[in-house]
Amino acid sequence: MRVDEPSAPFRIVEGQPADACPPASLTGLLVAPLVIEAPATRSRLLGVRLRPAGALALFGLPQQELTGTAVDLHDIIGGGEARRLTERLAAAGSDEARLRLVHRWIVDRLGDGARTDPGVAYAVAEIERTGGTTPIAGLIERVGASPKRFATSFERQVGVKPKLFSRIVRFSRLAAALPSAEDSLSQTALAYGYYDHSHMDADFREFAGVSPRRFLAATAFPESSSLTD
Repeated sequence: MRVDEPSAPFRIVEGQPADACPPASLTGLLVAPLVIEAPATRSRLLGVRLRPAGALALFGLPQQELTGTAVDLHDIIGGGEARRLTERLAAAGSDEARLRLVHRWIVDRLGDGARTDPGVAYAVAEIERTGGTTPIAGLIERVGASPKRFATSFERQVGVKPKLFSRIVRFSRLAAALPSAEDSLSQTALAYGYYDHSHMDADFREFAGVSPRRFLAATAFPESSSLTD
């Protein structure tokens, strides 16, 4: 969300219908490239990265309703509350004060959200711990749920099916590691669970919209798969 008085909006130019970004928005798990055009003037932004199931816990929203899209926060919590939050953040005297304010706001909302499935939370933790390489069938067996029930609960809580989430985790780990990797692209791909270079290349084109070499040539944010141009 923006914490300054916007002179010009950020605009989505690729990945969703072209439109101005709302001053405060909630974005679901991205499953394809999203290109946002920033205004020429300097802007102040504050972002909160939610854990899987965060939107469900905070807002009671099934996560798959947000997958691959950005929604105006006004439409989620109401215009009055969203406006009060953005105004308080803009008026805060420092970035530290803004972080404390938004932390308090999140804590106060947590009791109003939907209950989450601990089996899904365990599966998410295992997928992240193994960098997206753990077999899904084994996870389902350890959780003790039927495959259909597990997939439905996982998608509601995370936003996508377990196998796609595993691919996204694997890709994100690799993309964050590539700029500082000392091995070749192919060796690094193997280390992060890819079969070969073409397997890695396919995920890069699907999730980032560019080849691995084009990704490396661009300017990336630290420990992130986001690029700035």
